[in-house]
Amino acid sequence: MQISKSFFNIRQIPLAVICLFVLDIFFCFAYIGTHVPVALDFRAVRYWDLDFEGGIATWYSAFQLLGIAILSTLFVRKKAALAQGSPVLLGLPIIFLLMGIDEIARIHERIGKYSDVLLPAGSRANTPFQETGIWMFLVGIPFIVFFLLWLHRLRKKLIGYGAEINRLGMGVFLLLLGALGIELLSNFLSNNSSQLIGIALEEGLEMIGATVIFWAVLSMLRKKRPAKLFRV
Repeated sequence: MQISKSFFNIRQIPLAVICLFVLDIFFCFAYIGTHVPVALDFRAVRYWDLDFEGGIATWYSAFQLLGIAILSTLFVRKKAALAQGSPVLLGLPIIFLLMGIDEIARIHERIGKYSDVLLPAGSRANTPFQETGIWMFLVGIPFIVFFLLWLHRLRKKLIGYGAEINRLGMGVFLLLLGALGIELLSNFLSNNSSQLIGIALEEGLEMIGATVIFWAVLSMLRKKRPAKLFRV
């Protein structure tokens, strides 16, 4: 109930998190709003393109994940200073730092291109995955399994942080729903309008998910718990 109340009571949401939510929504509407008028110059519009590697939203998403990694590092240092450190906690900054790097370097998309050799005739052209390839099966599913196992161990280590861990899991669920679920559906979107909405949903869920994760880690950092509530 604690998470539900905080989602519906804006006074319980930190100002920084509210600002991130506003930016998440703004980038989605800016993308749709600037791509509907076909007469607009692509050179001006592409910087609002959620699917453009050099776009503003891409860098925004990367800095979101970098911010999560920084907050996570501060949290790990805080626990280490209280003699409550654990190798499991190191997963917090490492996971989200790597995700931030991937956001810029598009490593998963490169894996998708290289993995085309596993498809019939070495091409995705005549498969159901013409847009994405099969990277979500090679990278996405193993990551989900790894993350669930790590989250289970993290929950056991951080007794007293149940609401924050649940929020962290919810954020990752939203992020992966966009990155894996909606992107998988993009293979079956045939017209421009549906593709436009699909990209907005995909990237929007990724950004909102990252904001929820940021909120979770910020709450963990701010929370004061007695040392006896931490299991080593």
